[in-house]
Amino acid sequence: MKRSFHQLLVIIVMGLTLLAACSSTQRPLFIDTELSAPPALDLNKTRFQWQLQDQRSQPYALHISKGTDRRSYKNKLNLPESLQQQLQYMFTLRGAVIDTNALTTLQFNVLELHAKAKQHPLDHEVHSSIKVELNIRSTTGVYRKRFQGKSSYTAPFKVDHAMVERELKKLTEQVFTDILNDTHWQAYLRSHR
Repeated sequence: MKRSFHQLLVIIVMGLTLLAACSSTQRPLFIDTELSAPPALDLNKTRFQWQLQDQRSQPYALHISKGTDRRSYKNKLNLPESLQQQLQYMFTLRGAVIDTNALTTLQFNVLELHAKAKQHPLDHEVHSSIKVELNIRSTTGVYRKRFQGKSSYTAPFKVDHAMVERELKKLTEQVFTDILNDTHWQAYLRSHR
């Protein structure tokens, strides 16, 4: 009798621990990226002004809806600022001359970079999206191109911030790798410096 009471007590404690873990407040997100300069990035002796702008309509990284309850979470790190620093380093590494007085301007506009989650009683679904518009303005015209990536997944239980972070990090790195591997805008920039 003592043994079954002890087992029941252990099961109750484990159940309460699981419930507490499921109902605990989620921590803020921490999404960071590690971009690297691909061999296709060729900006040798190209002079231009450079800027990355955060043009998202809402600055959140994760939005969770559960019935009528809605919660938004920002990223602890200023991701657009981090991306700008990494990209500027890569550009100069590949021979670019960043000059605030140059007549040509290269600008990346981050239009979307977020995950939207729907919490259901037993599982959740997450849809991540990133969209970046590249603009080159020179004395002879404007060049524009958009790059985007999307991903979705469904998982059991509550939204896991660590999983959302991994997905957004992977998606962000994928989109910026696509941008850096695109030779069309680089050729335009070199010919309109």
